[in-house]
Amino acid sequence: MTPQGILFDLDNTLAHRDWSIASYARRFARDFGDHLDEVDADVIAALMMERDNGGYGIADSPFPTVRDDVAHALAMRLRWQSEPERDELVRHRFAHFPAHSVEMPGATAVLARMATAGLRVGIVSNGAEASRRELARCLGFDHRIATLVSSERAGMNKPDPRIFALAAAELGVATDQCWFVGDHPVNDVAGAHAAGMHALWLSGFHHWPDGVAAMPAIASLAELDALVLR
Repeated sequence: MTPQGILFDLDNTLAHRDWSIASYARRFARDFGDHLDEVDADVIAALMMERDNGGYGIADSPFPTVRDDVAHALAMRLRWQSEPERDELVRHRFAHFPAHSVEMPGATAVLARMATAGLRVGIVSNGAEASRRELARCLGFDHRIATLVSSERAGMNKPDPRIFALAAAELGVATDQCWFVGDHPVNDVAGAHAAGMHALWLSGFHHWPDGVAAMPAIASLAELDALVLR
């Protein structure tokens, strides 16, 4: 079945989270290097990735957001000449991380091809509205999509089927005529499937969990053409 609309997750689907962190870590090292006893962007990136955990954070973290957790880890575990204000580190990430976002290979091209083929295209992403929109803008996706639904704006998180249904409604497409592509087996694939969509798993970032029914999978965004543009 050729869909009328296609929705994508953002982190580790259209944007490569760890590559983005590595790029931002170099900016962080430049901006704070004079305040550190040792400046190694690779070490900074590794610490950020550890606490970021693909955008999902650490399960037992006492902090309300991944951004706060990462800032705390940077403040405590890097060798500072004097301990920085954590709010300053949070503000720095909020201000500069989107500009260092790196797209998943082929993301811009595949969005363009889907739109040219007449499909309605959108994004569904857990996270704050402002950060989701700024990330999409910095990557140039905002010019190629019909809607972006953040969990903050929707008032619910993936895998709640209602957030997928909301995004399909904003596309003007019935859920059974809409496909969804995402990297997380539960939040993306199982959630979209429960909403009545044809769900595709972008493999390579998470293991498929035991007890979750198998779903169609792709290893790269380039594989979408053969499935969708038939």
